[in-house]
Amino acid sequence: MFDVFGDLKKQITTSGLTKPRVSSLAFFAAKACMFITLMACVLVTAKNYIGDNINCITGHEKQEHKAIETYCFIASTFTLVDLNAATAAHPGVGPLQVGKTIDGVKEDADLRRHAYYQWVPMVLVLQAVIYYFPLWLWDKIDKGFFEAALCQLDKVHISDVTKNIESSARYFASSLTTHRSYGVSFLLCECLVFGVAVGNLFFTNTFLGGEFFKFGAAAIKYLGHDATDPTNPLNEIFPKVAKCTWHKFGPSGTIQTEDSMCVLPLNIVNEKTYIVLWLVYIITASITGIVLALHLLLFFFASIRNTVLVHMAHKQKTKLDLQNVLIKCNYGDWFLMYHFKRNMAYFSDWISKVREELHK
Repeated sequence: MFDVFGDLKKQITTSGLTKPRVSSLAFFAAKACMFITLMACVLVTAKNYIGDNINCITGHEKQEHKAIETYCFIASTFTLVDLNAATAAHPGVGPLQVGKTIDGVKEDADLRRHAYYQWVPMVLVLQAVIYYFPLWLWDKIDKGFFEAALCQLDKVHISDVTKNIESSARYFASSLTTHRSYGVSFLLCECLVFGVAVGNLFFTNTFLGGEFFKFGAAAIKYLGHDATDPTNPLNEIFPKVAKCTWHKFGPSGTIQTEDSMCVLPLNIVNEKTYIVLWLVYIITASITGIVLALHLLLFFFASIRNTVLVHMAHKQKTKLDLQNVLIKCNYGDWFLMYHFKRNMAYFSDWISKVREELHK
């Protein structure tokens, strides 16, 4: 089954992971969520494991049967709401009320249409693209600035790196207090990541007819139950068997209505996929929200962010150098220095050189 993801794996490269870059746990969560959403899209379109999207019992053969089956998939199927279990062949599948036709039945009271499964692959791709947008936007804002300012000090060198340290420290000291927009831009991108994560939850809930928020918890609760259990939420949102109505002209020109019962193998994969996505989307929104709250706290309170950076240093001399330099730094300078500390192999020597440059 892992062959299904072969083409997706070819498009994923790890070459960018070795480059020094400004990132955060919120960005990592968004990227992981994007890849999981793409994997879900590949899975729900893998017909060699799912089979046909829909199979209908029509009473016809060949072309007419195929036409009705295709129409039912395109035009949507439906299940009946509050159906008497004694008269139901399957959950939501039974006779319509006497004296009412499909067009005469109130959908909000008598039946529920299911058309979203046609759009699942496209919606998943759209969601993956939206999750990637903040990451793409930050790359466009950074434009390799961080890697250039680091002067290759993220790697351990055999040769002398004094010139690299001096170049990076001299730049930082000369451009002090000019990095505020750089740090704020990253913070705004994190706000965008959080907005996308929360907005995606509401978008998915709307896409699934307002059932997504309660679907995950209820589905996990009933996951071990029989698939034919009428109270199982998996059958309510992703029915395995549904009804479809086909209208056609008879021999004399009169419109004939035919009722078909359709099996939807695709929903077996859809329901399991959306249980995983329910967990992933909620975890992603929670992580990005917590990270954003912490970073906003650091943005508004200089004493807290300075204490954090000093605490990250191990050597006492480095702590003293940091305390001396941080007094003159704004949020953007602190932000750049924080990510230097996370990526730089010679941070102690670098901060000592920055202190010397500032005292000149």
